[in-house]
Amino acid sequence: MSKPTRIIIAGDLFPMPCNYSLFEKGDIQTLFGSRVCEMFASADIRICNLEGSFTDRETPVEKAGPNIKAPTAAVKAVKELGINYATLGNTHSMDFGAQGYADTCKTLSEAGIKYFGWGDDIDHIIAHRTLTHEGRRISLYNVTEQFENAPGTDCPGVNLYDEYRVCARLKELKQQSDVLIVFYHGGIEGSHYNSEIMRRRFHRMADNGADVVISQHTHAIGEQETYNGSYLLYGQGNFCFHFRDNVTPQLAEGLVLELEISESGVTPKPHRVLRTEFGCVYDDKQQLEEFYRRSSVHDKLLSGDSEALKEFDEAFGKDCKNWAGTLLWAMRGQNPEDDQKRKELSAKDMSEYLASQYSRQQLLVIQMFLRNEEFNELGRRIISDMLNETK
Repeated sequence: MSKPTRIIIAGDLFPMPCNYSLFEKGDIQTLFGSRVCEMFASADIRICNLEGSFTDRETPVEKAGPNIKAPTAAVKAVKELGINYATLGNTHSMDFGAQGYADTCKTLSEAGIKYFGWGDDIDHIIAHRTLTHEGRRISLYNVTEQFENAPGTDCPGVNLYDEYRVCARLKELKQQSDVLIVFYHGGIEGSHYNSEIMRRRFHRMADNGADVVISQHTHAIGEQETYNGSYLLYGQGNFCFHFRDNVTPQLAEGLVLELEISESGVTPKPHRVLRTEFGCVYDDKQQLEEFYRRSSVHDKLLSGDSEALKEFDEAFGKDCKNWAGTLLWAMRGQNPEDDQKRKELSAKDMSEYLASQYSRQQLLVIQMFLRNEEFNELGRRIISDMLNETK
């Protein structure tokens, strides 16, 4: 009987200005502490989501939100941690365009780190990697929702989620593999509760062969579920991603997922890590009570439990509401009065003020553009053409 295969999976990871020097030195003890380093060192396979571009050049793409990069020398700590595979189908991997893509590929290849989830163009995406350990074939598959990262016929990009194509590919991979692990990048940032759309997608991927499905991107711990024999983790949280200086306690935690693969199947074990000034450390108390509570409520959703459905709907709606001010402000266009109000009001009061500036009919029209697939596509084309015209 062969010994088990032990895989360690970290959430969002990328060097930031506050810890560039530690990453460049490869100082993983200061970054992650002895307990985390020992956990990674004892694993057979180590995987993480690399959320940015390794490049020494300044070639950012034009976009809303941050463009995230790190010096190529900062890959040293990622290598020292023993990372074997990195998912790059994510929000920020294309922040520095084709040049950032090329520099990141070169940097990771020279460090001996295999990557997947993106490629040179729409016809040459490396969506998966397959490895063999102790006679077991294990496939890793990475897919992402669309951000500013779509590939073209002549430009690099990521493996975008298309349900028919993705599920068909998962079915093929499962026929060729003993274990299939899917890394899905998407969801609502800052939300500890997953949506109905997310659950439906995870269930369909499980139905088509995925033994494990992990959601990254939300920067928050979500829930776990066992469905149709598959393990689903909705929201892994951060590993080491210090984009903001100050975060709430709920966003200062993450899960490192340990998978033990043996003849009896896949056994998951989540480990809680806590953010520090420069990195993260193992939570000796392993305070996962809230994670398990949400997961137990989540398990009742499939049975149609009204109280569970109500909790998830209300909590998810509350998390989504945190984005209301940004959405309504962007739709108002240039408005000096709004700019002044932003200086005077709290985020909550500003959101309420902006909401009061819309009539019910205007909100219905906005809802139509967001809800209706035809108008959603129409709106994207209109804005794209406007941006091209203003260059």
